[in-house]
Amino acid sequence: MATELEQTLFEDELQTVRCLPEASRWTLERDKSVPLGLFATMHPIGKPTDLYKARIHWTEYFGAFSLKFIDLNSGVDTEPTAWPKCLGFRPSSLDACLPWTAEGHGLHPEWKNSVSHGFPRVELPLQHALLRLQHSLDNSYDGRGSR
Repeated sequence: MATELEQTLFEDELQTVRCLPEASRWTLERDKSVPLGLFATMHPIGKPTDLYKARIHWTEYFGAFSLKFIDLNSGVDTEPTAWPKCLGFRPSSLDACLPWTAEGHGLHPEWKNSVSHGFPRVELPLQHALLRLQHSLDNSYDGRGSR
């Protein structure tokens, strides 16, 4: 459960990330179902019509975040075609096997104490999450997942 301090820090940081240059390409909405949650609709730099809606949330704000992609039409998180094909993203498994996600650490508990795969402790978790996602879309995008 998120603390009051974590919720305040999250809300403050949300205002800050809206001012980032990259934010002009994002639609950000609070996920009201969890205290530390956000929906971010974004696209690869070279494919502005390929929109993806990520659901990002934390149980502890300075830990790994959970990442799922949401189907833009149905709103479900169980559709492989809602996922971009990017390095570490696994549309057929509906997860991201990356050291900066909770799902990646769930798949690889050995990463917890790893120097190269440990979750980075960052000062601005929301900014870190959004910029990592955008970087993945901009640098390793290879189309949409398939069924």
